[in-house]
Amino acid sequence: MGTFRREGRGNAAERSATPVRTAGTSRGKVRGAAAARRWFALAEDTVQTHRPRLDRINVYPVADSDTGANMLATIRSSRAALDHAPGDDLGKLLSAAGEQAMGSAYGNSGTLLAVLISGFAEPLQGHDRLTVTVLSRGLQRASLRGWSALSNPVNGTMLSVLDAARDEAARCAAAAEEPESRAVLEAAMAPVVQAARAAVVRTERQLDELSRAGVVDSGGLGLLMVLAALAATVRGSEVDHSIFDGLAGWERQEGQETRPASSSPDEAAELKGGVELMCTVRLDPLGAASLRHRLDELGESVIITPIGADPAPDGTLRWRIHVHTAAPEATLSAVQQAGSLESSTSTPLTGHGTHS
Repeated sequence: MGTFRREGRGNAAERSATPVRTAGTSRGKVRGAAAARRWFALAEDTVQTHRPRLDRINVYPVADSDTGANMLATIRSSRAALDHAPGDDLGKLLSAAGEQAMGSAYGNSGTLLAVLISGFAEPLQGHDRLTVTVLSRGLQRASLRGWSALSNPVNGTMLSVLDAARDEAARCAAAAEEPESRAVLEAAMAPVVQAARAAVVRTERQLDELSRAGVVDSGGLGLLMVLAALAATVRGSEVDHSIFDGLAGWERQEGQETRPASSSPDEAAELKGGVELMCTVRLDPLGAASLRHRLDELGESVIITPIGADPAPDGTLRWRIHVHTAAPEATLSAVQQAGSLESSTSTPLTGHGTHS
């Protein structure tokens, strides 16, 4: 992915308040497993550092202050998979990371991030290093997987940020005279990250909940951190945390948790009684499509996505399901009727509930 060297982190005052581990670096070209592990080590450090900020500005789709925690859990699960994955094929490595993360993901942001990692991995099969062309294809596939996983995807979220990065990567790839050059990839990373940052800025105006609260989308900001970690990996540097400065809601202090104004007392009551249901279930594709339709009737924020790509002899796959519902018993029953349930957890949609 790039040549790794030690450099200053920048924005030192921010980092001094929260100690951050320094992931190991080495001089010279580092590819494959070493590069993938470096990326997720930097991503973990960055999201861990700013987790309180991500949680504070979390207002969409539910103001439950857990976006940072959920994204961090996905990154840590992915990193654990990389620690044990053999070989240097980036596609296989990141597929293993995404699959492990998917099986234990929580929340909209955590689940969607796992989907994006899995999608990004697909065009990287057979490659032990990243090029601008492979980057473009990976982001394109991640976008397709992300938009397909959600029943009602909207702009102003992680998907908008991803698509901005995708479009800029495609532009850089099309303009490259030497698309296999590492220098071309390194040069592309800055505009790709800046395009993602501009998309994060726009989220405040794209969703009413964010506009009312005066913040950018928390999940989109978390994805920007992951992309910034990828850029740092490619360049062999540390993450430039200064790119997060000035974003709406960034300067909010502890105790200033943001909550959007509810549109009505009924909306607040419905939220208070709802739960976030996470399930892993074995289904065939037709069963998954039917279940999605039923879950759309029973709840919202529905995500259904396969875990892995290899079906069992009976044609079934493991699927990860996420749904917000005010009827948890009926929703879980619908999942059980659709296929073989492997696991399920529920979390109240009010503040910092615990998984049960």
